[in-house]
Amino acid sequence: MTNKNIFVACDISNHKKILDLLELIHEDISGIKIGLQYITGRRPEEIRELSKFKKPIFYDGKFFDIKNTLIESVKSLEALNINYATVHLLNGTDALKAANEAAKKIDLKLLGVSVLTSFSDNDLESLGFKYKVEEQVKKLIKIAMDSNLYGVICSPLEIKMIKEIAPNLKCFTPGIRMENTKDDQKRTMNANDAIKAGSDCLIIGRPITKGDPKQNIKYILSSIE
Repeated sequence: MTNKNIFVACDISNHKKILDLLELIHEDISGIKIGLQYITGRRPEEIRELSKFKKPIFYDGKFFDIKNTLIESVKSLEALNINYATVHLLNGTDALKAANEAAKKIDLKLLGVSVLTSFSDNDLESLGFKYKVEEQVKKLIKIAMDSNLYGVICSPLEIKMIKEIAPNLKCFTPGIRMENTKDDQKRTMNANDAIKAGSDCLIIGRPITKGDPKQNIKYILSSIE
């Protein structure tokens, strides 16, 4: 197992702390994920600075809006030197197709968010969804496929089902936990099992960043057969 499957989730507000983290572990990872906690307070030049580590950058903005705003939001990412960006699959096929065309023009790969790994069947029901998680994910994956997106964000528990429906979609999987603790996640799996299930890329945050990141990443890599 090499580092090619692991993106570190830099869910940290402080720019210097992210730079320090990446200085420590950039040789052990394959990419960098920046989420809302970071990107909402950062200047474009700070985001571009992350390019110095020569790793793909995954901008996890989870865009969800009307079609025109979605397209223009995707276009606005052109100058950030990023490689991937997330959009909610609930945007629907029409808007996602248009956003994907805009993304291709700036060499950006779109990843569709299915159902957050912090959600359970009960959570979906409380929000008014009539389907359980697996059935809802199936419906959203078909939207991703019809929209020609590069990949999807999904729980590792749904990878096998997704690969059967849409084998060409890349599965980027958060919800990776190495111990019994799940934090605020509900649909989790350890790194080795996720790779075996067919994950194309593991997105790992706190299991790397809490404590000693260098030792944590070594432990995760050593656990993968």
